[in-house]
Amino acid sequence: MADQFDLFEAIYSQRQITRYKPDPVPQSAIQQMIDAAVRAPNGGNTQPWEFVVVNDPDTVSALGELYKNTWLDAMGWEPSPTESRVYRHARYLAHHMPEVPAMIVVCADHSRGSGFQPDEPIERGRHAASVWPAIQNLFLAGRALGLGTRITTVLNRKEDEVRELLGLPQSAEMICLTPVGYPRGSFGPTNRRPPSDVTSFNRWGFRDWAD
Repeated sequence: MADQFDLFEAIYSQRQITRYKPDPVPQSAIQQMIDAAVRAPNGGNTQPWEFVVVNDPDTVSALGELYKNTWLDAMGWEPSPTESRVYRHARYLAHHMPEVPAMIVVCADHSRGSGFQPDEPIERGRHAASVWPAIQNLFLAGRALGLGTRITTVLNRKEDEVRELLGLPQSAEMICLTPVGYPRGSFGPTNRRPPSDVTSFNRWGFRDWAD
């Protein structure tokens, strides 16, 4: 059961997934992920997040093709001899994004904040600090359910095309897109710099991490 999954096990084994099984993702699982996401803290309790679940195969394919072409146009259609392992995995995902079982496009809806004027450009980034904690909740809930996720912002540069494809209103700012699916392979453990290397106490550079 997801509600019995240890929080720290989820945190320590969560990783960005680039290879997904074709198995469909139950809508109930996605709804449970989003129910966890909306519990996140946010500025002024504006709750500016909006989640667009994409699980229609034709729409997944169309959005995935847009992602693939955008990523490969930016990073090159052929890998360089020195391409890192991280980017090799990202390249694999780009090629296979049209085939993932589902996606979630996470947006900030600026109409939910004060001072919004429909006839004026939105203040981009204004609500991002409130939406990112919800995204982390979304990812941890996915991990508890055995579902992989990944932060991608490639399609932010194609927001107008995404807006038309998904019917996003002008008040919506695209924050990120995540594929959702059961991973091919395992989750973590993750490889990160140790906390003692990135933590100071009371003044920058004073590292007094107790063993």
